[in-house]
Amino acid sequence: MRLYSSHLLTIDYNPSTDILFTQWPSAHPYNLAEVENALHILVETIRNYDVKRLLIDASTTKIDPNLDEERYKGIIMRFAMDLMKTRLQKSARILTADKAREARSQEIAQEVTQKTHLTVQSQYFATKAEAEAWLLE
Repeated sequence: MRLYSSHLLTIDYNPSTDILFTQWPSAHPYNLAEVENALHILVETIRNYDVKRLLIDASTTKIDPNLDEERYKGIIMRFAMDLMKTRLQKSARILTADKAREARSQEIAQEVTQKTHLTVQSQYFATKAEAEAWLLE
């Protein structure tokens, strides 16, 4: 069931599995405020539907190389802190094929997890089927 759709973010929810699915928004220097707002909408949806399982597809997400990385990290940090105020238990992420971007994304995720003491279980997967299977364990 589609809960939200914009040019940056689409949110689908399957109540029978309690999995909320979203494409991670692409980030560019000109749209960071919109990305921050999209992530706020995602957290509010998780809270409003009392979601326990989140599936993020980052396989096609683009991160502009000219992005202000500190500002982007700050947005991700706030997203993580906001997630801790929900009852989310598990988060699965579908990886991108871009090895360099994926390595940097995982560095940022690890830093954010350490700084925020994020308690949500998180794993990375190559396919949506693998991610869903783990979320349903």
